[in-house]
Amino acid sequence: MMAFGLSTNVAVSQDDAKQKAEGVPGVVTAADGWDIHYTYWESPMGKEAPVVILLHGKGQARLIWKALPLAKELAKKQFAVIAVDLRKHGESKAPENASVQAKSEKLSKFDYEGMVLGDLEAIKKFLYAEHQAQRLNMRKLGVVAIDMSAAIALNWTQYDWSKTPFDDAPTFAARTPRGQDVQALALVSPVDSLSGVGTIKATRFLRPTGISVLLMSSKKVSSDTRTATKMYSQLGGSQQDPKNKRIFNIGSDIKLTGSNLLARQPQLQAGIQKFLEDHVMKHVAPWKDRKSRLE
Repeated sequence: MMAFGLSTNVAVSQDDAKQKAEGVPGVVTAADGWDIHYTYWESPMGKEAPVVILLHGKGQARLIWKALPLAKELAKKQFAVIAVDLRKHGESKAPENASVQAKSEKLSKFDYEGMVLGDLEAIKKFLYAEHQAQRLNMRKLGVVAIDMSAAIALNWTQYDWSKTPFDDAPTFAARTPRGQDVQALALVSPVDSLSGVGTIKATRFLRPTGISVLLMSSKKVSSDTRTATKMYSQLGGSQQDPKNKRIFNIGSDIKLTGSNLLARQPQLQAGIQKFLEDHVMKHVAPWKDRKSRLE
């Protein structure tokens, strides 16, 4: 009996370890009723854990982060990691009572806007709950985005940085922030324009904020190179202090894009990991209660 009990405990422990390694699936609901599915790797660091949101490319799903080692490698480095299915991708399907347009597979400007203001805001609420439970520090937040989702990430980061603090203290500096949490973006084969969602305003807005951006593209795909070079300029990459670089533009010699580029060149994934370690994990932002003093 004792041996049987020991074997069962070991089996449970192995199952728990496997689940943690593979990530735990979950779902949040956006303000407009869409269920947004995710996979989450909790960090053992607790309230000082940095966190990374992983976004897939157009027509893909969060399952790409099962195939690419980046998610697991970040988890091994004790990042909290969350891979997301944006609406109309993967398991994130339209609600039953949604319009015909919403149920269409074709992506519209309303879908792209919904990804920014609905999907990622719902994920942010989940991260807020984890932050308040002292399981991560959302003040140390990074985003990795592929092709289409680069424009989504830039616009959501602008939205996050534009949030004014709660009016819960006599001075602006003492007030509880509602945003300004994204510290770094890694954008692979970035797309700069979607229907209804561009990036020029976002890059110009983010330029003086001090956030770090890593751009990656193939030098043999001219459209990707042009977009990355343009974003690098708009973000102030050519005018930055070389001793304190925070904007980077990396070109690959392989003629591939997006997740295919990452899959064929593991060193690019290692570069993203190093970038996140330097600009998110090492970012100095001690955990603080984010609940408004007015509540």
